[in-house]
Amino acid sequence: MNLTRTRAAWIVGSVAAAALIVKLLIALKTYGTNDVYFYEQFSEWSRYVGVELYRIDRLFNHPPSMIHLLHVLSWLSGVTALPFAFWLRLPAILADAGNLFLVWNLLGERVTERSIFWALVLLAAAPPLILVSGFHGNTDSAVIFFLLLSIYLVQMKSSSWVAGAVYGLAHCIKIFPLIAAPVILLNLEGKARKVKFCAAAGIVVLALWSPYFFQDPKAVIDKVLGYRSSYGLWGLSFLLDSATEIAPWLQGLNAAFERYGAYITLGLVTWVSWRMNRMSPKPELFAQAGLVFFLFLSVSSGFGVQYLAWLAPWAAGLGWLPAATLYVSSGVFLFVVYHMWSQGFPWYLADSFAVGDWRGYFDYVQLICWVSLLVVLIFAWKQLLPLPTIPASLRWGGALAAALALYLILPRQMPAPEPVGGKYEDAVRSINAQSYLDLAALLSHRGRYRESIENARHALLLAPDAAAEAARIVAIDEAALKKK
Repeated sequence: MNLTRTRAAWIVGSVAAAALIVKLLIALKTYGTNDVYFYEQFSEWSRYVGVELYRIDRLFNHPPSMIHLLHVLSWLSGVTALPFAFWLRLPAILADAGNLFLVWNLLGERVTERSIFWALVLLAAAPPLILVSGFHGNTDSAVIFFLLLSIYLVQMKSSSWVAGAVYGLAHCIKIFPLIAAPVILLNLEGKARKVKFCAAAGIVVLALWSPYFFQDPKAVIDKVLGYRSSYGLWGLSFLLDSATEIAPWLQGLNAAFERYGAYITLGLVTWVSWRMNRMSPKPELFAQAGLVFFLFLSVSSGFGVQYLAWLAPWAAGLGWLPAATLYVSSGVFLFVVYHMWSQGFPWYLADSFAVGDWRGYFDYVQLICWVSLLVVLIFAWKQLLPLPTIPASLRWGGALAAALALYLILPRQMPAPEPVGGKYEDAVRSINAQSYLDLAALLSHRGRYRESIENARHALLLAPDAAAEAARIVAIDEAALKKK
């Protein structure tokens, strides 16, 4: 095949268009994971309690700017025939297309190399992106879009003010782009460009985090910067936590990694960023950022399945084999987890709160995915940094020791749990109705009786089984209003 840039663009674009349609159909026909109903509840509760949501709801750990975005999505749901669950997933679906476009431009003339071309085709149809953006219901791909755009602007030596502002926008959705801060700053030439970049990012963050950040900065900082994702479900944390069952003396090390693992990981990322920028010539920023993300998720102590969407764009720059390795392994892992949470076909609501996590059921699949990431990390590291020379005897001995350790550590896998029922629309309505009842009870306790009645009646409209509790709350509030 005579592969010109134009021909490559048509093929990659066609595959991306087909993937876009698939994601939109999934988003229209399903509800997603429990993250969707939490976002919906955050949107509703924040209308009444504002910044106090950080203190009331232990699960709300998002930047304050997300409150504004969730209100917009709720408004769009109200003025259209499309549900909140669709609008929540639409930004990530569109961001995947934008990310592909940015990666294409960042790779430049390399897109006509056969290996890179096929990697881009794989990225366009990457299973982890179809599953996370189309089904899960979270914002990770949208965050990656703003991070990639900022990296593109820095790599193209565009305005530091604009690049910094775009980088700030990423932190208005989630704060994990902090991972890339060292490598970006080290690639900005001169103090002036660094200052402009940081100033622009700071201005955007403060503007869009307003007014909530200024109303209760301690609560915001504690919840947003203090967030730690699930421990013991992925990679090193899973192996260490599992090892304590056969070696209790490792409990101290396990507890230390759970407490300090995030700081160790960030320190390692910072060191690698510095090391790459000591080389001459420096590797391109896009490749450096990719290595940083591969490293971060390889050694991270916390994990959420949606984090696998972070890795997809960077893998395309490594060629088709590393990209295929990562996309297939992460796609299979995500599929079995979502299938368990959805309690079988057809998928609608994948509720991990009702079903539980995958540990004990799909540990082998998780480890295969993690090991695949380690392979990709080594491949990327070898391109950018020297690998230590290890004698063959030590390599084989280490591999055998690792295999024996895994055999001893890994528990026997159990069959997936039996369906608990209630995974369809009625279940979602009942969950959201309970949220309205809880909010009504809170408002009633605070003497906001009319608002309490409004929410109790909303719960009744959603689910008839909320009738008794809704009637009780309305009766109490109406009696209280008569006494006024």
